[in-house]
Amino acid sequence: YNRRRWGSDGWTNSMKRMGRQEGAPYANWKTWPNTTHCGRLLLLAEKHSLGDEVIGRMYRACYELGENVSLRETVARIAKEAGVPGGEEYIMSDQGLLELSQCLRNNTCNGKRVKAAPTFGLRVGSAATDFSGAQDYDQWVSILEQCADFAAAAPRDAQ
Repeated sequence: YNRRRWGSDGWTNSMKRMGRQEGAPYANWKTWPNTTHCGRLLLLAEKHSLGDEVIGRMYRACYELGENVSLRETVARIAKEAGVPGGEEYIMSDQGLLELSQCLRNNTCNGKRVKAAPTFGLRVGSAATDFSGAQDYDQWVSILEQCADFAAAAPRDAQ
């Protein structure tokens, strides 16, 4: 996919390098998946506070085990492994397609603004910022330090 679309997959090298440093080596990344069914499962999983569990399992399946998470069967299995109530049946049906489509069209999901995957949002007092894409450790530290500095400088009633 990357070779067809951009001529190479070289743009993923920095992401893979960061991943290896953080213990996520992208050891067996074989497909560039359509994430429709993953997104549907995440919508359902979040309703049961299982979003992080599902994300971890999807990452492992796609990037470490070389599985195709575009396939309903793969995502349904992940739902079962993560313990998402009714997840298998949900993924094998068309439930959640409209909800996902609305989230993507409105750039919001479960009340959160989404610009890319992953998207992170931080709020300190009345100030808020969103940033997207994988961030390395040093970037996270910088972002959090800036938030701490802003919070320390803000009047108490604004925090």
